[in-house]
Amino acid sequence: MTAGSPRNGTENERDGPRRIKSVCTAATVIDVIKQQQGGSLTDISQELELTKGTVHTYLQTLVDCGFVTRENGEYRLSFQFIALGEHVRNETDLYMAGHSEVDALAERTGEYAHLIGEERGRETVLYESRGEFAVAMDYHLRMRETPQHLHDTAAGKAILAHVPTDRRDEIIANQEFERQTANTITDAAELRETLADIRERGYAVNDEEEIRGMRAVGAPVLGPDETVVGAVSVTAPTSRLKDERFRTEMPEQVMETANLIEVNLETARFDS
Repeated sequence: MTAGSPRNGTENERDGPRRIKSVCTAATVIDVIKQQQGGSLTDISQELELTKGTVHTYLQTLVDCGFVTRENGEYRLSFQFIALGEHVRNETDLYMAGHSEVDALAERTGEYAHLIGEERGRETVLYESRGEFAVAMDYHLRMRETPQHLHDTAAGKAILAHVPTDRRDEIIANQEFERQTANTITDAAELRETLADIRERGYAVNDEEEIRGMRAVGAPVLGPDETVVGAVSVTAPTSRLKDERFRTEMPEQVMETANLIEVNLETARFDS
């Protein structure tokens, strides 16, 4: 990962909008610390392919600004990111309208329920609720920490199926069709056919496409202007999410929850 790559540097006007190289480099430093789960000056410098002196300047600036901490020679992201994340989430209409409905869905199903947002062609967990029988905590932790691709998750496909056509084409064109399991969709044409089916029936499924032994059902959440603002989903082991529960019962519950969130979004518009 080289901080001096063209996408991180200041571009010419004819090549696109201008960028502030130092800000891009600082963002890359933060990302490296996150990926390494903390690291020494040497580790971070090697990953960035920059001199220790240059990286030390960035690290010390981030420490002074409160975004990074240093202890026993190791740099880590500070708790300030927790406060920032909470602020961003609490200012999101989808979260305010949906988190209590997701709690109710998790309680009814006994499984993990998620409220999902989309940004830059990736999905992000805005909120999750753990039902009585929910499993695979490490997997769900990874989902919370890293934005996921859209093509191999139920919520991601539900969102992708309902974004405007030109944006869907752009996302698919830039999609990295990484094969996670034998069931993962890795072909753009197949994905488009799947998305058309999702638009018709109103929900999406993930049939062991992201991780073997796990299934999920997702439904889009539409805003007052009928544009997709996110999705809600339930994830469970294949042993519990099968037959009619997978094909009929869970889709009905997930779509009902999405509808309730849509109502909350609509009423909030009049209350504000």
